[in-house]
Amino acid sequence: MMSAAAWGTDSTRVARALEAAHDSVDHIDALVQRRVGIAALDSVRREIRRGTGVALAGDSIAPGYALERAALALGNDVDSALLDLGGQYRWVAAAARPTHRTVGIPDPDNTLRMLASVELHGGSVRTQSQRNAPRGAARSVTVLAPDALTANAWAATFLALGCDRALTNREGLSVVCADSAGVRWTSELQNRVSLPAARGP
Repeated sequence: MMSAAAWGTDSTRVARALEAAHDSVDHIDALVQRRVGIAALDSVRREIRRGTGVALAGDSIAPGYALERAALALGNDVDSALLDLGGQYRWVAAAARPTHRTVGIPDPDNTLRMLASVELHGGSVRTQSQRNAPRGAARSVTVLAPDALTANAWAATFLALGCDRALTNREGLSVVCADSAGVRWTSELQNRVSLPAARGP
């Protein structure tokens, strides 16, 4: 995983996006017991070609890529900014003035309610969710990562894998996950996640 500052040319950024997508696809492959594997980027058709010949639309990584481009464009011209694209956030702040923002995690079954809120200290946060999730399946997965592409790629993967797998991931990612067992999170978020106050009768 690379921070925005460590990225190079556009081709390098696409390669990083493919790497994150490839890693996350591998986890899905293991889950369904088949090999898909990303083979190449078709820039004419704007598709990612898999080993099976099945195409994955490039738009699936577009939000993360767009947020990283926006963060790079801001550079050192702002003290801080919270960028939002379709509910995915990218926090930009000068290293000399570290701060944070709190981001809400909506309840997929009632978007007027929050499952939790989490402090974003830097990088990006992406939530993937599903309504009326079956018992035992993840309702919502929120991934905090150093860059938007990584958060984007892994949030969908962890939603498919479920909370137990998401919370014990070996990718070094911070995760907040909700299922029938409640809202849980990885240990490094212990003092950064808040649950809504309990409602009265």
